[in-house]
Amino acid sequence: MTGADDGSLYERASDRHRRGRPEEAVPLLQELLRQEPEHVAARYAYGICLTDTGRHGEAQVQFRRLLDDDPRHYEAAYRLGRLLQADADPQGAAEAYRKVLEAARQVLGVAEFRDTAARLRACQDTPGTTVPVSPPAPAGLPVTGRPITPGPPTLRAQSDTHHVADRGALRFSVKLKARHLLSVIAKRFLIAVALTLAGYVLAELGIGLGMRAYSLVPALVAWIYFLSSFVLLLVKPRTNGADFYEYGVDVKSGFIRRKVQFVWYYQIVESPSYVRTFGTYFTNTASLGLRYNEAGAYSTAYVEVPGIGTPNRVMEIVRYVESRAFPERYDVRKIMT
Repeated sequence: MTGADDGSLYERASDRHRRGRPEEAVPLLQELLRQEPEHVAARYAYGICLTDTGRHGEAQVQFRRLLDDDPRHYEAAYRLGRLLQADADPQGAAEAYRKVLEAARQVLGVAEFRDTAARLRACQDTPGTTVPVSPPAPAGLPVTGRPITPGPPTLRAQSDTHHVADRGALRFSVKLKARHLLSVIAKRFLIAVALTLAGYVLAELGIGLGMRAYSLVPALVAWIYFLSSFVLLLVKPRTNGADFYEYGVDVKSGFIRRKVQFVWYYQIVESPSYVRTFGTYFTNTASLGLRYNEAGAYSTAYVEVPGIGTPNRVMEIVRYVESRAFPERYDVRKIMT
């Protein structure tokens, strides 16, 4: 399933929910999760739609499963706490609310989370603990999750509370793999060989001595160009890559014409692209593509981080960016909450 298909299903589900028809969004999200079970944003949206359609037991399962996959997702913890509290399980709800409160205090600046402390007190004041009465969960899905560890607040929550924007903590860094350049070097080698053979063929046709020398000039240039590739092989892996922070990604490219571009996650307008070409099948590498708002809501740009790892590693990075980009986008949060 392509990234475009993912985005289409997700956006169609968002549109249904925005129009007040969550029951129509449910099958779209089910299909997306059937094909992409690790789609964090889709699972969170699925849990919300199940809640809105009264299927609270199934919604609890989805939020717990989401927290199994991403224990830092405090939004899911808050939603789970609301469901457990309504379902007469104050002990479970209190545990979820405590985890939300353990997140950075900026979260409490968002209206959606301001009642967390009051809800926690209400659960703690409830005598005893009752057994949940939710409908049974579908067979085969986990009902209990690992301890809930909330994730960082969104950039919007942070800026609304403190009136500043911070990149947040560095999560991980990736660099261009040297082997990713082997296909480029191989192309240059083949061009140099082809021009050399062409030069010798022209020389054998009996042209003048001066013309024979000129016929080999393109080949000489091609060989110099090929040999310069080894400088590329040494320098580019050290200067090209990306640093992934809590709220954005710093993309570094070029070494003659150097460019460093920081992209906030909330600027990303569609699912990150997983990019492979014919040559990368021989180098076992893949690239990450990001399309984002550059200077306004209707101005988009595209940046690619080439050859940063194996296909599986790049897919992990795609999922990480999705898990941060969709919650950061205010419009998506407004539609799905």
